[in-house]
Amino acid sequence: MEEHHSPVELLPMLAAILIGAKLAGRLSQRLGLPAVFGELVLGLVLGPSLLNLIRPNDPLALLAEVGVILLMFRAGLETDLVQMRQVGLAATMVALGGVLLPFGGGFALGRLFGLDMLPSLFVGAVLTATSVSISAEVLRELGHLRSKVGATILGAAVIDDVLGVLVLSLVLGLAGEGNPLVAIGQMAIFFPAAWLVGDKLLPQLRKIEHLAGGQDTVLAILLGLVMLFAWAAEALGSVADITGAYLLGIVVARYTDEEHVVHHGSSALAYAFVVPVFFVNIGLEANVTTLGAMPLFTIIMVALAIAGKVVGCGVGAMAMRLSWREAVQIGVGMVARGEVALVMIAAGRAAGLVNDVLFTSTIVMALLTTLITPPLLRLAFAHPKPPPAGERSAVIEAAE
Repeated sequence: MEEHHSPVELLPMLAAILIGAKLAGRLSQRLGLPAVFGELVLGLVLGPSLLNLIRPNDPLALLAEVGVILLMFRAGLETDLVQMRQVGLAATMVALGGVLLPFGGGFALGRLFGLDMLPSLFVGAVLTATSVSISAEVLRELGHLRSKVGATILGAAVIDDVLGVLVLSLVLGLAGEGNPLVAIGQMAIFFPAAWLVGDKLLPQLRKIEHLAGGQDTVLAILLGLVMLFAWAAEALGSVADITGAYLLGIVVARYTDEEHVVHHGSSALAYAFVVPVFFVNIGLEANVTTLGAMPLFTIIMVALAIAGKVVGCGVGAMAMRLSWREAVQIGVGMVARGEVALVMIAAGRAAGLVNDVLFTSTIVMALLTTLITPPLLRLAFAHPKPPPAGERSAVIEAAE
């Protein structure tokens, strides 16, 4: 980190980040973009890229790390394994196409520009990411969120996230010191062991809640488990810490509903405090002035990011006998990288796989794909036929 500050000196800095992030996020939403876009841009403005008012430092890095861990725990809470089974083969094929082609293209691009094996694998892993939140909002506006195409996009995005986390974990595991085969063995042991431990611990939350006489105790214990799972993932499983948090979130979702304190309590803490710090800190660490070192690489990566999803997901959709128009609509709906890619980029940075130039290039890719998705999606649905009245649920449509 570049600067050291006393705790008192950090307080105005933290206040500016928290208040500014919410204002920037709100403005971004008014412009039809996700809040994370505004938060990231705020970091770019305040950091070395423009005004250079705030520079990266250790306390902010710690808060940002807690932020990304809670963000991935929340992603796990929102992963519906039952729905993943119900959306059917079409969503699975779309997700596979949207992972394999971008991953291969990103890896080839890295090697073409002289990157080592692991950084090239990392570029491929980042290009597998999909953030469907902005596509979902556009589909809702167009009246297609509950159509066959909309359901396939949403289902494929969930599967895509799971596959993306696994790919990233494998790449980061291989980046660690020691024998890669040992790292793969640790991964193979960690995933079932962590699932089993979580599956045995979580049913006890209700008992603890009853004995303790308050939900705050359960929330505190659960958040402690999130941190332990995140630590264990990296220290014992040779995977990224965010993978442990994500896995625990999936397990917790099986035993709690959306009204439970674990859901609304972790959401309030995460999105009001540490998650905005995480996204702003990414902007602070990026420096757009370094893009001049590899402009062609950045341009080609953005093009690959768009084409990889449109073609890869489109081929998967057409393999399931969807029309070419539906295939294009689905592919375009999977283009945005958003916060999913930013989490992966931050993990690669922490693992030492990403230098300053590559770090900034991948952030630009995430920003541009997020910006371009709404107009592309509206173009893909130009003059659409409205969904028929009484259309069946999205899950049933996608399963067919």
